[in-house]
Amino acid sequence: MILKDYWTTRFHPYCAQALRESTLVGYESAWRRHIRPTFGDMELSAVTVEAVDAWLAAFDKPGAARKAWAVLRAMLRRAIRWGLLDEDITRRDIRLPQRRRYEPTLLTVRQTRQLLRGFYGHELEAWLICAATCGLRTEEGYGLTWTDIDLRRGVLHVERGLQWVKGHEAVVEPKTELSRRTLPLPRFAVKRLRELKPKTGGRLISERTPPQVARAYTSWCKRHNLPHVPARNLRHSWATNALHAGADIAVVSRMLGHSDIKTTAAYYLKPDITALRDAQRLYERALID
Repeated sequence: MILKDYWTTRFHPYCAQALRESTLVGYESAWRRHIRPTFGDMELSAVTVEAVDAWLAAFDKPGAARKAWAVLRAMLRRAIRWGLLDEDITRRDIRLPQRRRYEPTLLTVRQTRQLLRGFYGHELEAWLICAATCGLRTEEGYGLTWTDIDLRRGVLHVERGLQWVKGHEAVVEPKTELSRRTLPLPRFAVKRLRELKPKTGGRLISERTPPQVARAYTSWCKRHNLPHVPARNLRHSWATNALHAGADIAVVSRMLGHSDIKTTAAYYLKPDITALRDAQRLYERALID
């Protein structure tokens, strides 16, 4: 089967049913921009390791190459599962370009405190409290409603996400089964949320769309000279600060809704210079004694 026919008749219809809309948009972009121009007119069986290596080497950006390969790999593995392809080249040694690891800008505990105080009375204060103190994914914070918050028990329930896809809102299920979770709120947050809770309920971001929330958040920070990181980095900041404060990594992983604790360790366990110096002192003590 020709790859472009496989995409049109089998793989794309499958993805439209199985994937989140935002993920589907990414797949469509990778196919249109990168995969179809090179492999679209080829037979599935004609896609070789050598051809893939040459294709990946021609990319200017390592990140784009890795994303495009992820989509092509998914296409080929699905073709094998459907009995359309015999040889699985995706299990062989494909040379992926190296990319620089993303190092997010983080807020310290002191900066987080300053940020929360700076939003006192703002329409987005309730959203910011939950996003900054519970390690929520950006889409999870946007999707929170007041009915998700149980102030009597001091917890919030993560039940959905809210994304902005191709100019419209998309309500999505939690990313994984562990992402559907109940999280404890700090005591100060419970007290303040009781004061902020409206009688009519609704979303914490009210009628704003995700892009409008992002713009309002950034604009307020700049106007009042508050510490600022992108909304997605509030999650990174919470996790890193919790680990630095001595929280167990398994507990932090559960709070974040990770399926694998290795993800938490790889992306959020970043010892600061103080912790590294403490490690050196321990080593020095052992060496000298």
